[in-house]
Amino acid sequence: MAIRQRNLEALHSVTILAPTTVSAANDTTAIDCSAFDGDVCLILTAPASASGSAMKVKVQAGSAADGSDAVDVTGGAFPDLATVAYHQRLALSKDDLPAYLRLRFFDETGTYSAAVSCVAVGIKKYRP
Repeated sequence: MAIRQRNLEALHSVTILAPTTVSAANDTTAIDCSAFDGDVCLILTAPASASGSAMKVKVQAGSAADGSDAVDVTGGAFPDLATVAYHQRLALSKDDLPAYLRLRFFDETGTYSAAVSCVAVGIKKYRP
């Protein structure tokens, strides 16, 4: 079965977090996801961190570009980043979310430090 060119042209991705060392609780900059239609797949990757360390990660959404009104997305928690290499995906329905998404890193255990990255991938809204 061949992939049709039209489908590939509709594919859209946005970097939520370029590879950045995360070593403390913080929030990423909110990104505009209004160009997506339907489901959005968030892909989070990180190498292993030091023994006994971990960090929780969740997705937040809001209508403000600065993320000031962002709240936790139901079903938007990734498994903890910890002492093993990590590559996880999380699918969210863009139709149920406001325009802006961000990641919140919180509840650090031990001394977590690893280069984390995250992208959002989905289909662009049709624009004639």
